[in-house]
Amino acid sequence: MGKNKKKQEKSPAVPGAAQNLSESEAVPDARASASEPDPATPGPGQELPEQVKEPVPAATPPPASRLRRCLPDLIKVSLALAVLSVAAVIWYKPPLTRTDFPYVSYQFQGQTFNDAQLLRPLAMPTRYYIRLPKKLADRYEWFAVDRRREVAALTIAPPHHLLGLDAIKRSDPLGLDLEFRKLDHSEWRVYFLPDAIVFSNAVISVRMDTKSAPPPK
Repeated sequence: MGKNKKKQEKSPAVPGAAQNLSESEAVPDARASASEPDPATPGPGQELPEQVKEPVPAATPPPASRLRRCLPDLIKVSLALAVLSVAAVIWYKPPLTRTDFPYVSYQFQGQTFNDAQLLRPLAMPTRYYIRLPKKLADRYEWFAVDRRREVAALTIAPPHHLLGLDAIKRSDPLGLDLEFRKLDHSEWRVYFLPDAIVFSNAVISVRMDTKSAPPPK
């Protein structure tokens, strides 16, 4: 009886101890779960992250046509060809432009005049043309001077036109070379001086001067 009683007194303690042991084991798990923050739950001072959106691809422009890509280059090539064409035409048929230098004067019947026109062909820096206001002695109106070749010639009016101006051709002859040529029963004399060009006969004398302007009319 005494042993049975002792067993009965000891047996209720076993379930209590097991219960206490299970509670002690559960406590750390609860603490561990409480210490780990829920990723979906924001902590103090934190905000909920915005919903992640997938990036929208940018709209790609339609590919430019081949002609459109080549248009700037075509414009440049066209302008270059136009400039070269104009330069070639001017080189082949240079128009005459009026200039005031060198100074031109001429003498006729004992009087000096400065109303002659001096013209220079474009792209020909050594060539000059002199036009008198009217034909003198029925033959003297246009003269041509080539400073490089040192030639003064009696010539005709320019037979060509370009851009609304009188023009010549490089292949055209300069005219009648006046040096040692007899016209009006007198011989022409031509002088190419450092500062002047003078050609004259017994009827008319023409002077191109780089130093002094011709006397007034």
